[in-house]
Order: sequence, then structure tokens, then C-alpha cells
Amino acid sequence: MRINRYLTHAVVLGIAVAMSSYAAMDRHFPTTLTARLGPVNAEAIVVGDGGQYGDVSLGRYSTVIKPVSIPTSAPVNRQPFVYTVAAGEDLSAIASKFHVSVAEIRWSNTNLMSTDSVATGNQIVVPPVHGIVVTTKATDTIDSLAAKYQVDSQTIIDYNRLRTADVAAGTTIVIPGGVGGAFPPPPPLYQILRGGSPSGYQYKVVGCCLGPYVNNKFPVGWCTYYVATKRNVTWNGDAGYWYANASAQGYPVGPTPKVGAIMVTWESWAGHVSYVEAVNADGSWTVSEMNWVAFDVIDERTIKPGQLGQKLVGFIY
Repeated sequence: MRINRYLTHAVVLGIAVAMSSYAAMDRHFPTTLTARLGPVNAEAIVVGDGGQYGDVSLGRYSTVIKPVSIPTSAPVNRQPFVYTVAAGEDLSAIASKFHVSVAEIRWSNTNLMSTDSVATGNQIVVPPVHGIVVTTKATDTIDSLAAKYQVDSQTIIDYNRLRTADVAAGTTIVIPGGVGGAFPPPPPLYQILRGGSPSGYQYKVVGCCLGPYVNNKFPVGWCTYYVATKRNVTWNGDAGYWYANASAQGYPVGPTPKVGAIMVTWESWAGHVSYVEAVNADGSWTVSEMNWVAFDVIDERTIKPGQLGQKLVGFIY
């Protein structure tokens, strides 16, 4: 009897441990096993009340409890949205606010392809992640969009939760990681006006279309490109920031024109730079420049004191 009792106890313990290691159980042990032993106990696991056995949690009657992971962060927003430009905001501020780039916003808005200028109250589409928002045309397919914006087709399907590779015309989708084409150059700072000089400046067209220059890291046809052919430019950035960037590298700067100096102005959204060719007896100075009359065109312009007003940043010597 004593041997049978121990065997029975071992069998019951084995059953309890085995049950705690497999699927959930919601029924009692047979009374024939527990009538003489009372509540079955395996490593402090009480069948009726549950408990912990190793890394397994048991509920009442040895039901296995599986922990459930509860998300603590908000779900990722996959939808593009329309944003209304606030007073004093530009695309750079908006891009920073929503953690995307200026280019990605411009690529997502057809009216911004030729300019990065926005006004208070304008409504623009902002991508929810780095990428591009597109509204499909009848000729678009997922494969053609993937090729155009340099991503994998499956990436577009998965992100937008599309059920098929077919997409109807007029559908708004996000191209995560997409890259658009190059933006066209900005319009010239001043257009040649019939019968007179632009904005009262004396100027003459010198030539156009410079070829490549050694060690010139600026894009061809722009004002920065031209001036970098006249001076050794060791800094980077848009023209309007050259004054501060050169000063930070130790170049002398100041408000007075000198022959050989670089003139920096805010005559466009990206600024403008020119090379001072001469300083005249009447206090005026003559500069040579590119992309003032027209893109990739070189001109010489004479500027009178005070004529630029607050647009004049200064000179790099």
C-alpha cells in the first residue's frame, strides 16, 4: 500500500507538471487520483488556485496563462495630411516640424516643383514619413511608380496595405523612401525688360554657358558656380549664407566693396553672390555675376550706394 501510494503521488505530480507545460486545461483532476491525497501540489502549485512553476504561469485548475504584449506607443500614421502654412513659416520650418525634408514636401506638391516659396494660409500635402505623396494617373502602375521613385514595388504595396498591385487613377498613395527628380533652376533674379534695364541697374550681358572648372563643387549655371571660378571658395551652402560661412572660416568680411571681393545679397530665395570687378569714383561698384539676367548667363552690373538696401549682406575679402 505504501509503495502504491508513493507511485500514485508521483504519477499525479507528473501529470500536474506535464499539464503546466502544454495546452490550457480547464477541467479538474479525476477524484480517483485526489480523493486520498487532497489538493494536488507540485512545486507549490495549487491546482485550485494557480501559481508559478518555473517560467510558466498557471491559473485556476492548471490553465496555462500566456502573457499578452500591450503596445505602449501610438500606431504609426500611414496617411499623408494637408497642412495650412502659419504666419512666418517657410518650407524649412515645416519640414523640420514633421521630420521630413524640404525636397520631399516639394515632390509631394506639384505647385512647389518650380519654387520653394509658400505664403500664410497655403495648404500643402506633407508625407507622413520620408518619401513622396503621389496621386496616381490612369497610366500609373505600382511597378512604374517604383521605378520612377527608385524604390521596390513591394515596399509601396506593404506600406499602403494594398491588396493587389493594381491601382486606380486618382488614388493617393505614399512612396516611402522615394526620391523625385531634380528641381528646375529658379527664374532669373530680374528679367530683361523691353526698352530698359532691370529695376534701374546698368548692366550688360557678357556671355553664357561656362564649362566645368576644376575644384568647383557648385552646380553649373548658378551664381555660386560662377563666383567659385573667380575665387577659391572653401565653404559650402546657398549664396545667402556665404558671408557667415566664410567669416566662420576666418575670411575677413565687411560692408565696403573692394576689387576682388565677393558681394553677398539676399536678392533671391537662396541669396545671390557676385564678384567685384571695379570700384568707381562715384562710390558705385561693378560686379560680374551669373544667373541674374538669366540662368547660366554672365552679366556685368553697376550698383550705386544704397541701391540694394537691406538686401546687401556684405563683402567677403
